Amino acid sequence: MTILNGKIIAEERTVELKKEFEEITKLIGRQPVLSIIQVGDNPASSLYIKNKIKKAEELGVKATLYKFDEDISQNSLLKKLDVLNEESDGIIVQLPLPEHISPKVIMNGIRLEKDVDGLCEKSTFNFYNDKYDELSFTPATAAAIIDLINYYKIDLNGKKAAVIGRSYLVGKPTAFLLKKLGALVSTYNKNTGIKGVESADLLVSAAGQPDLVKKENIKDGAWLIDAGTTMIEREGKRCFVGDASLTPEEYQLLEGYTPIPGGIGPLTVIWLFKNLAKAIKYEFQI
Repeated sequence: MTILNGKIIAEERTVELKKEFEEITKLIGRQPVLSIIQVGDNPASSLYIKNKIKKAEELGVKATLYKFDEDISQNSLLKKLDVLNEESDGIIVQLPLPEHISPKVIMNGIRLEKDVDGLCEKSTFNFYNDKYDELSFTPATAAAIIDLINYYKIDLNGKKAAVIGRSYLVGKPTAFLLKKLGALVSTYNKNTGIKGVESADLLVSAAGQPDLVKKENIKDGAWLIDAGTTMIEREGKRCFVGDASLTPEEYQLLEGYTPIPGGIGPLTVIWLFKNLAKAIKYEFQI
């Protein structure tokens, strides 16, 4: 049984990225700039942002948080994006957004070359249509999952893969990329239920629903990548849990699995900054 340790990979990637950003800083004559937008005060979002800012400092990137009250209008947010499109090398809008604000509208307010989350329509069109000669960004969690698979040399050619969750952020791009690795991919969500995932050689769960995946949902000898982190309160303390709820003994029956914390999360942050480096190189043609 192998623990798929994303933290170790992230540490290796950090060394590489730090050198890359040092070179970028020399070439553009200033510190790279990342703008992060947060609407409201979601505790999980605040922690994710804290981790991104910490990594930015480590990499020599200037990250600035723009935090707005929950009642900010969509138009006001779009106006702020207009300003940040001029002032930033990359922009992240931390999801979720309040119900009165359309994520699609907001993401499309970010210029393609600044959209390091890869969620604006132009980026997703180029990504899903294999337009290699045009700019696109792979959503960071999906990129992190593939990075993890490649790092541990998990051969998926002709193997069954199940992806729980069809979000544009994780599930959909992950399924798309798994097919490129030769996997036979099936997708599931709250409408379909998860009956059938138990036959998969690789199970990727990105539903954000604690206790969704139990041992009966995954066969012995399968790989489990749990990307469905949710913040909960346990014994008076906030902590993150995944979609899977297996006993230590049940985890031992798998070929390998991602721990939480230390699985996909650290690698996701890395891929956001890899996208930022790509954005800057595109903008400055370096």
